[in-house]
Amino acid sequence: MLSDQDIFKRFQEKHIEFSKIADVSLVGHSLFDMWENQEGGTPRLAGKTVANLGLSGVSARQYLDVIVRPKHIRQLGRDVFIFLGVNDIVKERAYSPKQLLNWLVDIIDCFKQISPQSRYYLLETTPVNQISTVDNPAIRQLNTHLVNNLPADVIFVPTWDRFVNNEGKLDLTLCHDGLHFSTQGYAILQDILERQL
Repeated sequence: MLSDQDIFKRFQEKHIEFSKIADVSLVGHSLFDMWENQEGGTPRLAGKTVANLGLSGVSARQYLDVIVRPKHIRQLGRDVFIFLGVNDIVKERAYSPKQLLNWLVDIIDCFKQISPQSRYYLLETTPVNQISTVDNPAIRQLNTHLVNNLPADVIFVPTWDRFVNNEGKLDLTLCHDGLHFSTQGYAILQDILERQL
């Protein structure tokens, strides 16, 4: 598990991306961060410029405490997609669906001070396949809590049905390790995001 110091180091490695002015901001964990590793890097979305503020291994609690509260984010795009949650299940002792929602609301409240006119989206946590540290029932429980309790001004973006196979797990054609997306998985993610723009 990556420590707060590890997360800060990854932030420092991406400092140029964090200072980039763009139409769309991607805030999240490895599923955003690793998009940069795809051929061509993180794409434009619906013709809009993108700042990829993803940090591999980060939990929502870490994003809040290590990045947001210390004010390492100074500007955001008109559209802000947040993809956090699965790492909290794995690594945060204080985790519960309710606590995660509190962390997410704190992040969004801080973001609204930076960019009150932005639109804020929360992506549904995607399924996994044969991952020893987390299972799909815990993810489903989290998603159910979030969709039922998210503040009305935050747009919940469903993802589960686009990534799940007929066994209720992440479709192995869309990932390379049961968790992280393949090129095909990122094509679906791009389509999901562009439908919101």
